[in-house]
Amino acid sequence: MLKIIFNQLNFGQNKKKFSIFQKILIFLIILSSLIVIIETEKEIYNSYNSFFEFCKYFFGVIFLIEYIFRVLSAGYIKKYKGLSGRIKYILSFWTLIDLIAIIPFFLSGINETFLLRLLRLIRLFSVIRIGRYSTALKNVLEAISDRKHELLFAVAISTTVLIISSTFMYLLEAEKQPEVFGSIIRSVWWAAAALTTVGYGDVYPITALGKIFAVISAFSSIGIVALPAGILAGSFTEKFKKNK
Repeated sequence: MLKIIFNQLNFGQNKKKFSIFQKILIFLIILSSLIVIIETEKEIYNSYNSFFEFCKYFFGVIFLIEYIFRVLSAGYIKKYKGLSGRIKYILSFWTLIDLIAIIPFFLSGINETFLLRLLRLIRLFSVIRIGRYSTALKNVLEAISDRKHELLFAVAISTTVLIISSTFMYLLEAEKQPEVFGSIIRSVWWAAAALTTVGYGDVYPITALGKIFAVISAFSSIGIVALPAGILAGSFTEKFKKNK
């Protein structure tokens, strides 16, 4: 029996097709996530409170059963055999995602507070669970892993530029705008917005030197902050060529 369950749960991971059971699970994951998104609208949630409560427990029970079956049948995978193997499986990335996605379904009796809204959003982790069936996501994660050192270095460069920009804007603008550039920490908001080329416009330099440095920062960000995108693009291309 467990062997049949294991095959149904894991069929398609190394092939192009999914089992009927997997297709149903993927549909339920997407549906439950859409319901979580809809219920964050307070008026809709209050109007159909009983429906959302039913869905919470309905999906919770289904995903809990799936989780239990996955843990019980994990022994058919060589590296997860025995008690230590099951513990290793429970602590693996995707299994932890499963658990994080399930727990909020069964938490009740909490007032409409930030904590409750957070728990509802955590239920959106259900969408990530689709990744266990996705070869494409596996390729993306492997591409990121292959370039993790380059990505870390790019992040380090971006962080350094962020600090430098914040420091210069503090030196150039603090006297004129102490409320927004009165410290390096306050200047980080402007630097982050400028370096990511977002530029919200709520904070901006007013001195001549500040404006000149802002232009320099904006131009430098085009190459520096775009580094991770270039690194990932090269890694993806290399990965896809290997697969072909």
